[in-house]
Amino acid sequence: MSEPANDPPLVTRPDPPAPAPPRPGFWEAVLWCLLFVVVQVAGAILVILVTFTVYAVGAETPEQFVTDQLDTFQRAFDAKTPADQRPAVPNEFGASLAWGMLAAQFAALALVLLVLPRRIGRDWKRQLAVRAPSKLHVLVVVLLAPGFIALPDLVQALWARVTGVGITDGAESLRGVFGALPLPLTLLAVSVGPALVEEFWCRGFVGRGLVSRFGFVWGVLLTSILFALMHGNPNGLPAYILMGAYLHFVYFATRSIWAPVLLHALNNGTAIVVALLAGAPDPAAGTPTVLYLAAGGLVIFGSVALWTSRATPEPTDRTAPAWEPEYPGVSVPPAGANARLWPESVSPAALVLQVVSLGGYAYIVWRYMF
Repeated sequence: MSEPANDPPLVTRPDPPAPAPPRPGFWEAVLWCLLFVVVQVAGAILVILVTFTVYAVGAETPEQFVTDQLDTFQRAFDAKTPADQRPAVPNEFGASLAWGMLAAQFAALALVLLVLPRRIGRDWKRQLAVRAPSKLHVLVVVLLAPGFIALPDLVQALWARVTGVGITDGAESLRGVFGALPLPLTLLAVSVGPALVEEFWCRGFVGRGLVSRFGFVWGVLLTSILFALMHGNPNGLPAYILMGAYLHFVYFATRSIWAPVLLHALNNGTAIVVALLAGAPDPAAGTPTVLYLAAGGLVIFGSVALWTSRATPEPTDRTAPAWEPEYPGVSVPPAGANARLWPESVSPAALVLQVVSLGGYAYIVWRYMF
Protein backbone atom coordinates (compact mmCIF):
# COMPACT_ATOMS: atom_id res chain seq x y z
CA MET A 1 0.00 0.00 0.00
CA SER A 2 1.40 3.31 -1.00
CA GLU A 3 1.76 6.09 1.50
CA PRO A 4 -0.39 9.21 0.98
CA ALA A 5 1.45 12.07 -0.65
CA ASN A 6 2.66 14.60 1.83
CA ASP A 7 1.92 17.64 -0.33
CA PRO A 8 2.16 21.09 1.25
CA PRO A 9 -1.15 22.81 1.82
CA LEU A 10 -2.34 25.14 -0.90
CA VAL A 11 -1.63 28.78 -0.14
CA THR A 12 -4.15 31.25 -1.51
CA ARG A 13 -3.27 34.87 -1.67
CA PRO A 14 -6.06 37.39 -1.40
CA ASP A 15 -6.60 39.73 -4.28
CA PRO A 16 -4.91 43.07 -3.76
CA PRO A 17 -7.33 45.72 -2.50
CA ALA A 18 -8.78 48.05 -5.11
CA PRO A 19 -7.08 51.43 -5.11
CA ALA A 20 -8.96 54.16 -3.34
CA PRO A 21 -10.74 56.57 -5.68
CA PRO A 22 -9.03 59.92 -6.19
CA ARG A 23 -9.72 62.73 -3.82
CA PRO A 24 -11.46 64.98 -3.08
CA GLY A 25 -14.74 63.53 -1.91
CA PHE A 26 -17.80 65.74 -1.67
CA TRP A 27 -17.27 67.44 1.68
CA GLU A 28 -13.57 67.79 1.08
CA ALA A 29 -14.39 69.36 -2.29
CA VAL A 30 -16.68 71.85 -0.53
CA LEU A 31 -13.84 72.86 1.82
CA TRP A 32 -11.36 73.16 -1.05
CA CYS A 33 -13.77 75.41 -2.97
CA LEU A 34 -14.25 77.58 0.12
CA LEU A 35 -10.48 77.89 0.44
CA PHE A 36 -10.24 78.84 -3.23
CA VAL A 37 -12.75 81.67 -2.73
CA VAL A 38 -11.07 82.84 0.49
CA VAL A 39 -7.66 82.98 -1.21
CA GLN A 40 -9.07 84.99 -4.11
CA VAL A 41 -10.93 87.41 -1.84
CA ALA A 42 -7.92 87.85 0.46
CA GLY A 43 -5.62 88.57 -2.48
CA ALA A 44 -8.09 91.04 -3.95
CA ILE A 45 -8.72 92.89 -0.66
CA LEU A 46 -5.01 93.23 0.06
CA VAL A 47 -4.23 94.79 -3.32
CA ILE A 48 -7.37 96.99 -3.26
CA LEU A 49 -6.37 98.42 0.11
CA VAL A 50 -2.79 99.04 -0.95
CA THR A 51 -3.75 100.64 -4.27
CA PHE A 52 -6.51 102.80 -2.80
CA THR A 53 -4.21 103.91 0.01
CA VAL A 54 -1.64 105.07 -2.56
CA TYR A 55 -4.35 107.11 -4.31
CA ALA A 56 -5.54 108.58 -0.99
CA VAL A 57 -2.04 109.55 0.16
CA GLY A 58 -1.49 111.38 -3.12
CA ALA A 59 -4.70 113.42 -2.74
CA GLU A 60 -4.70 116.94 -1.29
CA THR A 61 -7.13 115.97 1.47
CA PRO A 62 -6.90 112.20 1.99
CA GLU A 63 -9.84 111.93 4.39
CA GLN A 64 -12.19 113.83 2.11
CA PHE A 65 -10.91 111.85 -0.88
CA VAL A 66 -11.75 108.54 0.80
CA THR A 67 -15.19 109.76 1.89
CA ASP A 68 -16.08 111.07 -1.57
CA GLN A 69 -14.84 107.97 -3.35
CA LEU A 70 -16.72 105.52 -1.12
CA ASP A 71 -19.90 107.61 -1.15
CA THR A 72 -19.89 107.89 -4.95
CA PHE A 73 -19.19 104.18 -5.31
CA GLN A 74 -22.09 103.32 -3.00
CA ARG A 75 -24.50 105.55 -4.93
CA ALA A 76 -23.31 104.05 -8.23
CA PHE A 77 -24.66 100.65 -7.12
CA ASP A 78 -27.70 101.87 -5.17
CA ALA A 79 -30.62 99.81 -6.48
CA LYS A 80 -33.11 102.42 -5.19
CA THR A 81 -31.66 105.09 -7.46
CA PRO A 82 -32.83 105.08 -11.11
CA ALA A 83 -30.13 103.82 -13.44
CA ASP A 84 -29.94 107.09 -15.38
CA GLN A 85 -29.35 109.06 -12.14
CA ARG A 86 -26.55 106.92 -10.71
CA PRO A 87 -23.07 108.45 -10.78
CA ALA A 88 -20.22 106.71 -12.56
CA VAL A 89 -17.86 104.55 -10.56
CA PRO A 90 -15.02 106.84 -9.39
CA ASN A 91 -11.85 106.27 -11.40
CA GLU A 92 -9.48 105.74 -8.48
CA PHE A 93 -11.66 103.29 -6.59
CA GLY A 94 -12.60 101.54 -9.83
CA ALA A 95 -8.93 101.14 -10.73
CA SER A 96 -8.25 99.76 -7.24
CA LEU A 97 -10.99 97.16 -7.75
CA ALA A 98 -9.58 96.24 -11.14
CA TRP A 99 -6.08 95.67 -9.76
CA GLY A 100 -7.63 93.69 -6.92
CA MET A 101 -9.46 91.40 -9.34
CA LEU A 102 -6.22 90.84 -11.23
CA ALA A 103 -4.44 90.01 -7.97
CA ALA A 104 -7.20 87.53 -7.11
CA GLN A 105 -6.37 85.50 -10.22
CA PHE A 106 -2.65 85.39 -9.36
CA ALA A 107 -3.49 84.30 -5.81
CA ALA A 108 -5.73 81.53 -7.16
CA LEU A 109 -3.05 80.45 -9.64
CA ALA A 110 -0.54 80.15 -6.80
CA LEU A 111 -3.04 77.95 -4.93
CA VAL A 112 -3.54 75.75 -7.99
CA LEU A 113 0.21 75.26 -8.47
CA LEU A 114 0.66 74.56 -4.77
CA VAL A 115 -2.22 72.11 -4.25
CA LEU A 116 -2.57 70.07 -7.45
CA PRO A 117 0.91 68.50 -7.58
CA ARG A 118 0.70 67.59 -3.88
CA ARG A 119 -2.85 66.25 -3.80
CA ILE A 120 -2.80 64.45 -7.16
CA GLY A 121 0.83 63.44 -7.53
CA ARG A 122 3.81 64.01 -9.74
CA ASP A 123 1.92 62.99 -12.87
CA TRP A 124 -0.94 65.42 -12.19
CA LYS A 125 -0.62 66.90 -15.67
CA ARG A 126 -1.23 63.48 -17.26
CA GLN A 127 -4.14 62.73 -14.95
CA LEU A 128 -5.77 66.08 -15.68
CA ALA A 129 -5.06 65.84 -19.42
CA VAL A 130 -2.86 68.92 -19.60
CA ARG A 131 -2.26 68.36 -23.29
CA ALA A 132 -2.89 70.35 -26.44
CA PRO A 133 -6.28 69.59 -28.01
CA SER A 134 -6.44 68.55 -31.64
CA LYS A 135 -6.79 71.28 -34.28
CA LEU A 136 -10.24 69.94 -35.12
CA HIS A 137 -11.39 70.29 -31.52
CA VAL A 138 -10.02 73.82 -31.32
CA LEU A 139 -11.96 74.72 -34.47
CA VAL A 140 -15.20 73.19 -33.19
CA VAL A 141 -14.88 74.95 -29.81
CA VAL A 142 -14.27 78.33 -31.45
CA LEU A 143 -17.23 77.83 -33.81
CA LEU A 144 -19.67 76.94 -31.02
CA ALA A 145 -18.45 79.70 -28.68
CA PRO A 146 -21.04 82.32 -29.80
CA GLY A 147 -23.85 79.91 -28.95
CA PHE A 148 -22.30 79.08 -25.60
CA ILE A 149 -22.05 82.81 -24.87
CA ALA A 150 -25.65 83.63 -25.87
CA LEU A 151 -27.65 80.78 -24.32
CA PRO A 152 -26.90 81.61 -20.65
CA ASP A 153 -28.65 84.96 -21.22
CA LEU A 154 -31.77 83.03 -22.24
CA VAL A 155 -31.50 80.82 -19.15
CA GLN A 156 -31.06 83.91 -17.00
CA ALA A 157 -34.09 85.60 -18.56
CA LEU A 158 -36.27 82.52 -18.02
CA TRP A 159 -35.06 82.21 -14.44
CA ALA A 160 -35.84 85.88 -13.81
CA ARG A 161 -39.34 85.39 -15.22
CA VAL A 162 -39.99 82.39 -12.99
CA THR A 163 -38.57 83.90 -9.79
CA GLY A 164 -39.48 87.54 -10.43
CA VAL A 165 -35.90 88.65 -9.75
CA GLY A 166 -34.70 91.40 -12.07
CA ILE A 167 -31.57 91.08 -14.18
CA THR A 168 -28.87 93.57 -13.30
CA ASP A 169 -27.06 95.12 -16.24
CA GLY A 170 -23.40 95.11 -15.31
CA ALA A 171 -22.05 96.84 -18.42
CA GLU A 172 -21.85 100.27 -16.80
CA SER A 173 -20.23 98.81 -13.68
CA LEU A 174 -17.63 96.96 -15.75
CA ARG A 175 -16.77 100.15 -17.63
CA GLY A 176 -16.39 102.01 -14.35
CA VAL A 177 -14.10 99.37 -12.86
CA PHE A 178 -11.99 98.48 -15.89
CA GLY A 179 -12.20 101.68 -17.91
CA ALA A 180 -8.86 102.95 -16.58
CA LEU A 181 -7.07 99.59 -16.94
CA PRO A 182 -5.34 98.68 -20.25
CA LEU A 183 -7.36 96.15 -22.24
CA PRO A 184 -4.70 93.38 -22.08
CA LEU A 185 -4.68 93.58 -18.27
CA THR A 186 -8.47 93.66 -18.24
CA LEU A 187 -8.63 90.49 -20.32
CA LEU A 188 -6.08 88.88 -18.02
CA ALA A 189 -8.18 89.75 -14.95
CA VAL A 190 -11.61 88.87 -16.34
CA SER A 191 -11.05 86.39 -19.17
CA VAL A 192 -7.77 84.48 -19.22
CA GLY A 193 -7.13 84.38 -15.47
CA PRO A 194 -10.54 83.09 -14.33
CA ALA A 195 -10.73 80.61 -17.21
CA LEU A 196 -7.34 79.17 -16.32
CA VAL A 197 -7.68 78.85 -12.55
CA GLU A 198 -11.36 77.86 -12.46
CA GLU A 199 -11.00 75.12 -15.08
CA PHE A 200 -7.91 73.60 -13.48
CA TRP A 201 -9.56 73.79 -10.06
CA CYS A 202 -13.18 72.87 -10.83
CA ARG A 203 -13.10 70.63 -13.91
CA GLY A 204 -9.61 69.30 -13.17
CA PHE A 205 -9.05 68.94 -9.42
CA VAL A 206 -12.55 68.90 -7.92
CA GLY A 207 -14.19 67.18 -10.89
CA ARG A 208 -11.55 64.44 -10.92
CA GLY A 209 -12.48 63.37 -7.41
CA LEU A 210 -16.25 63.73 -7.69
CA VAL A 211 -16.58 61.99 -11.06
CA SER A 212 -14.42 59.07 -9.94
CA ARG A 213 -16.52 58.63 -6.80
CA PHE A 214 -20.05 59.40 -8.01
CA GLY A 215 -19.91 58.63 -11.73
CA PHE A 216 -20.17 60.98 -14.69
CA VAL A 217 -23.71 62.28 -14.20
CA TRP A 218 -23.65 62.98 -10.46
CA GLY A 219 -19.97 63.92 -10.45
CA VAL A 220 -20.44 66.53 -13.16
CA LEU A 221 -23.62 67.83 -11.52
CA LEU A 222 -21.98 68.23 -8.10
CA THR A 223 -18.91 69.86 -9.64
CA SER A 224 -21.10 72.28 -11.62
CA ILE A 225 -23.11 73.22 -8.52
CA LEU A 226 -19.93 74.00 -6.59
CA PHE A 227 -18.65 75.96 -9.61
CA ALA A 228 -21.86 78.01 -9.61
CA LEU A 229 -21.79 78.65 -5.86
CA MET A 230 -18.19 79.86 -6.06
CA HIS A 231 -19.34 82.80 -8.20
CA GLY A 232 -21.49 84.15 -5.36
CA ASN A 233 -24.41 85.18 -7.59
CA PRO A 234 -27.66 83.45 -6.50
CA ASN A 235 -29.57 84.90 -9.44
CA GLY A 236 -27.15 83.30 -11.87
CA LEU A 237 -27.08 79.80 -10.36
CA PRO A 238 -29.00 77.98 -13.14
CA ALA A 239 -26.90 79.58 -15.88
CA TYR A 240 -23.62 78.86 -14.08
CA ILE A 241 -24.60 75.24 -13.42
CA LEU A 242 -25.43 74.63 -17.08
CA MET A 243 -22.27 76.39 -18.22
CA GLY A 244 -20.19 74.29 -15.83
CA ALA A 245 -21.79 71.07 -17.04
CA TYR A 246 -21.15 71.94 -20.67
CA LEU A 247 -17.54 72.88 -19.98
CA HIS A 248 -17.18 69.45 -18.39
CA PHE A 249 -18.63 67.85 -21.52
CA VAL A 250 -16.04 69.68 -23.64
CA TYR A 251 -13.36 68.45 -21.23
CA PHE A 252 -14.44 64.82 -21.58
CA ALA A 253 -14.87 64.93 -25.35
CA THR A 254 -11.50 66.55 -26.09
CA ARG A 255 -9.57 64.93 -23.23
CA SER A 256 -7.71 68.21 -22.86
CA ILE A 257 -8.07 70.77 -20.06
CA TRP A 258 -7.14 73.53 -22.52
CA ALA A 259 -10.37 73.10 -24.51
CA PRO A 260 -12.70 74.22 -21.66
CA VAL A 261 -10.14 76.89 -20.73
CA LEU A 262 -10.41 78.25 -24.28
CA LEU A 263 -14.22 78.23 -24.28
CA HIS A 264 -14.38 79.79 -20.81
CA ALA A 265 -11.94 82.54 -21.83
CA LEU A 266 -13.88 83.31 -25.00
CA ASN A 267 -17.10 83.62 -22.99
CA ASN A 268 -15.64 86.00 -20.39
CA GLY A 269 -13.55 87.94 -22.90
CA THR A 270 -16.50 88.60 -25.18
CA ALA A 271 -18.58 89.87 -22.27
CA ILE A 272 -15.96 92.38 -21.11
CA VAL A 273 -15.09 93.59 -24.62
CA VAL A 274 -18.76 94.16 -25.46
CA ALA A 275 -19.28 95.98 -22.14
CA LEU A 276 -16.26 98.24 -22.65
CA LEU A 277 -16.58 98.97 -26.35
CA ALA A 278 -20.25 98.56 -27.26
CA GLY A 279 -21.83 99.74 -24.03
CA ALA A 280 -25.10 98.58 -22.56
CA PRO A 281 -27.73 97.22 -24.96
CA ASP A 282 -31.04 98.98 -25.35
CA PRO A 283 -33.46 97.20 -22.96
CA ALA A 284 -36.40 98.06 -25.22
CA ALA A 285 -34.84 96.32 -28.19
CA GLY A 286 -34.62 92.90 -26.54
CA THR A 287 -32.99 89.87 -28.07
CA PRO A 288 -34.73 88.30 -31.08
CA THR A 289 -35.86 84.72 -30.50
CA VAL A 290 -34.29 83.63 -33.76
CA LEU A 291 -30.87 84.53 -32.33
CA TYR A 292 -31.35 81.98 -29.55
CA LEU A 293 -32.43 79.41 -32.14
CA ALA A 294 -29.21 79.98 -34.07
CA ALA A 295 -27.21 79.83 -30.83
CA GLY A 296 -28.91 76.55 -29.95
CA GLY A 297 -28.02 75.17 -33.36
CA LEU A 298 -24.40 76.14 -32.86
CA VAL A 299 -24.20 74.34 -29.52
CA ILE A 300 -26.14 71.25 -30.66
CA PHE A 301 -24.22 70.68 -33.87
CA GLY A 302 -20.93 71.58 -32.17
CA SER A 303 -21.68 69.04 -29.45
CA VAL A 304 -22.34 66.34 -32.04
CA ALA A 305 -19.07 67.22 -33.78
CA LEU A 306 -17.18 67.03 -30.48
CA TRP A 307 -18.74 63.74 -29.43
CA THR A 308 -18.26 61.98 -32.76
CA SER A 309 -14.61 63.09 -32.80
CA ARG A 310 -13.98 62.51 -29.09
CA ALA A 311 -10.49 61.44 -28.05
CA THR A 312 -10.45 57.83 -26.84
CA PRO A 313 -7.56 55.59 -25.73
CA GLU A 314 -6.85 52.89 -28.34
CA PRO A 315 -4.22 50.13 -28.03
CA THR A 316 -1.17 50.52 -30.22
CA ASP A 317 -0.56 46.76 -30.15
CA ARG A 318 -3.78 44.75 -30.24
CA THR A 319 -1.97 41.52 -29.37
CA ALA A 320 -0.90 42.88 -25.96
CA PRO A 321 -3.02 43.91 -22.95
CA ALA A 322 -4.48 47.36 -23.51
CA TRP A 323 -4.05 50.23 -21.07
CA GLU A 324 -7.10 51.04 -18.97
CA PRO A 325 -7.69 54.41 -17.26
CA GLU A 326 -7.15 54.27 -13.51
CA TYR A 327 -10.59 55.76 -12.83
CA PRO A 328 -13.48 57.31 -14.77
CA GLY A 329 -12.31 60.61 -16.11
CA VAL A 330 -9.93 62.14 -18.61
CA SER A 331 -6.51 60.74 -17.69
CA VAL A 332 -4.29 60.09 -20.72
CA PRO A 333 -2.03 57.06 -21.26
CA PRO A 334 1.41 57.34 -19.62
CA ALA A 335 4.58 57.08 -21.62
CA GLY A 336 5.23 53.50 -22.70
CA ALA A 337 1.64 52.36 -22.23
CA ASN A 338 -0.02 50.23 -24.87
CA ALA A 339 -2.40 53.02 -25.83
CA ARG A 340 -2.68 56.32 -27.60
CA LEU A 341 -5.44 58.86 -27.89
CA TRP A 342 -7.23 58.48 -31.16
CA PRO A 343 -10.20 60.59 -32.33
CA GLU A 344 -13.33 58.98 -33.65
CA SER A 345 -14.58 59.96 -37.10
CA VAL A 346 -16.18 63.40 -36.92
CA SER A 347 -19.66 63.81 -38.35
CA PRO A 348 -19.31 65.86 -41.57
CA ALA A 349 -22.97 66.83 -41.38
CA ALA A 350 -22.51 68.24 -37.88
CA LEU A 351 -19.57 70.36 -39.01
CA VAL A 352 -21.44 71.69 -42.05
CA LEU A 353 -24.55 72.50 -40.00
CA GLN A 354 -22.39 74.18 -37.37
CA VAL A 355 -20.87 76.47 -40.00
CA VAL A 356 -24.36 77.20 -41.40
CA SER A 357 -25.63 78.02 -37.90
CA LEU A 358 -22.69 80.35 -37.35
CA GLY A 359 -23.46 82.16 -40.59
CA GLY A 360 -27.09 82.55 -39.56
CA TYR A 361 -26.05 83.75 -36.11
CA ALA A 362 -23.69 86.36 -37.56
CA TYR A 363 -26.37 87.61 -39.96
CA ILE A 364 -28.94 87.93 -37.16
CA VAL A 365 -26.51 89.86 -34.96
CA TRP A 366 -25.71 92.24 -37.84
CA ARG A 367 -29.36 92.59 -38.92
CA TYR A 368 -31.00 93.21 -35.54
CA MET A 369 -28.28 94.74 -33.37
CA PHE A 370 -26.41 97.15 -35.66
